[in-house]
Amino acid sequence: MGALAISAIALATLYVIAAFTAPSPVLRIMLRSAPVLPVAIWTLWFDRSRPFQGGPAAVRQSARVALLLLVMAFAIAILGLGLNWLYDPNRVI
Repeated sequence: MGALAISAIALATLYVIAAFTAPSPVLRIMLRSAPVLPVAIWTLWFDRSRPFQGGPAAVRQSARVALLLLVMAFAIAILGLGLNWLYDPNRVI
């Protein structure tokens, strides 16, 4: 159990370092925004208190997809472009 925890911490450390030091700004933006996607999908489709529970199936699905796109756009704007500008203003996309 201890070795697994140490390995997970080491991998997470390398991921965060890569997210801030990758040579490509697009790669940095992608690495910083990617962890939001599984959480957003879990919240919108699998959580017990998920939004858009009532209503027709087509409306539920389209509302969930639209909200997922909005969450990812917000994550890219804040975690990607915002942090990219904050830490490296010369290479903002």
